[in-house]
Amino acid sequence: MGVASRLRPSAGRRLPTVLVPYALLLSACAQGEAPTPDSFGRSGEVLYVWATDADSLDLNFLAVVDADPASGNYGTVRTTLPVPTRGRTRGHHTEHRMPADGRLFANDFGTGKTYVLDLTDPRAPTLADSFTAAGPLMSPHSFERLPNGNVLATFQNEGPGNAQAGGVAELRPDGTTVRWGRAEVTGRYVRPYSLAVVPALDRVVTGSADMRGEGDSRVLQLWRLADLSLLATLDLPEEWGPAAEPRVLRDGETVLASTFGCRLLRVEGLDGTAPSVTVVHAFQGEGCALPVVAGNHWIQTVPAAHGLVALDVSNPGEPREVARLSLGDDDWPHWIALSPDGRRIVVTGYAGTRHRILVVDVDPATGAMTLDEDFRDPGSSRPGISFDRPDWPHGASGPADPHGAVFSGPTDRSDG
Repeated sequence: MGVASRLRPSAGRRLPTVLVPYALLLSACAQGEAPTPDSFGRSGEVLYVWATDADSLDLNFLAVVDADPASGNYGTVRTTLPVPTRGRTRGHHTEHRMPADGRLFANDFGTGKTYVLDLTDPRAPTLADSFTAAGPLMSPHSFERLPNGNVLATFQNEGPGNAQAGGVAELRPDGTTVRWGRAEVTGRYVRPYSLAVVPALDRVVTGSADMRGEGDSRVLQLWRLADLSLLATLDLPEEWGPAAEPRVLRDGETVLASTFGCRLLRVEGLDGTAPSVTVVHAFQGEGCALPVVAGNHWIQTVPAAHGLVALDVSNPGEPREVARLSLGDDDWPHWIALSPDGRRIVVTGYAGTRHRILVVDVDPATGAMTLDEDFRDPGSSRPGISFDRPDWPHGASGPADPHGAVFSGPTDRSDG
């Protein structure tokens, strides 16, 4: 049984057939107002939000949102960049952090194409390049920057369709292939999902979950970073759910991974010959997806809590809950990303958050979180920026579904 068929929302909701949208495709967001033509705030802080046209009739696009709290245009969509994709589109993951070279990878899983977006000038974003494959690997999914500036990416499949496991590939900033490695393991159903890169140990950790929901994939895989050779495949019990999102902790060597069964796993023995994985924490419910690491805190999207839960992971073998934030009774957070200064989190998701983006303030010293009440559409009764609107700077394409979102701006910011 695949993940998409196993996770069940409450009565009256239904799940799509692909893996990630356990979400409920409901629309209930207020229409936002059009942006003004004024300049960005002085700090240069922006949010880049990768969005799918809600009815797949128009182009996917990148929205550039003013994210400077001191700006008179805080929270407004300043410009958009439509990309030439039509048909069964599904704007999905971007990189989790803005790369230093200003070129961001943004994936459309529906078409299998990833776009390289040149964001060196946020006022005039451009499409620099695109790719669909790395050698025989196809269906790219997640991306992490390497110390040399290249990108390590997971690919769900080898060849077209969903017949064979994909792998991992190192790509140049323009999307061209440097090298790649296969994830195929005899007797296991593997579909590489997200990844964590551990340069200090010459290791990569990948989760495995089928985006198309056609098979049940429950493994973590360990790779040698130097040559992308597969070192180990660790089976996970059914009740843990597929491994979703591994992340490296503050020490640069410890890896934890969330699962879609809302377990938090610790990967041990990364630098040895006998790695293992254990559960160190269980969140409520199912469908837990992206986390961020803020200082010594692991902050996790927890749909059953309708919000975010923060754990102190200074002792990674015994995480301790220190804070939680409920967003709204119908909110289903899925994607989160941390600002460069480590003090803000952008949230997108499904159900009540299907057409909205939210910003959460976080104290990296304590893990305390508060919803940014100022980040809202003018005149709106609730926080958040609505993507349920008829018009955009690029035209009247109607409502959009935001997914990947990333902050850009200074690493040190004084509030106020």
